[in-house]
Amino acid sequence: MINNKLIAAIGMSAFALCGTAAQAETQTGYFGGNIAFLEYSEDLISDDASLTAIYGRVGMNLNANFSGEIRVGVGLGDDSVDVLGTEVDVELDKMFGVYLRGGIPVAEGVFPYAIIGYTNGEVTASASGFGSESESESDVSFGVGIDFALNDELTLNAEYMSYFDKDGAEIGGFALGIVTKF
Repeated sequence: MINNKLIAAIGMSAFALCGTAAQAETQTGYFGGNIAFLEYSEDLISDDASLTAIYGRVGMNLNANFSGEIRVGVGLGDDSVDVLGTEVDVELDKMFGVYLRGGIPVAEGVFPYAIIGYTNGEVTASASGFGSESESESDVSFGVGIDFALNDELTLNAEYMSYFDKDGAEIGGFALGIVTKF
């Protein structure tokens, strides 16, 4: 099982790579934020939880086609699911990930891409009379998205990601965001 030390090492390596690549003239950094509309499901539970999260992202364009980024996010609320007649509240507490994005510009300001990386997240489930339980998991994440440049500094983003699919639990969904260059 991959632990948090390995995730930190991957993140540090990605930033070292980004720092080296930043010496080229075409390199630009970016930061921004997204709102994600996620579905959480477990094999033994018939209901899916609809969760909303926000995350900040910071990255570096390695060249015209690839960028590396780090994301840190939190859940905005919880959703209730029925588990054997008991209402259970499910909440995304936090998530952290490192990713590599690659794509090809198809028109002026339009950049579709694929993304792959590694995400660590924590989910809490609680039920009245039963208390709560938090579980932290890590998994390989992947998705597709598209950037729409509004101008030289501001870009809108739409993306679908599968963050986790491990041990019978899945988290994935659609996100909308905005980024600016630095």
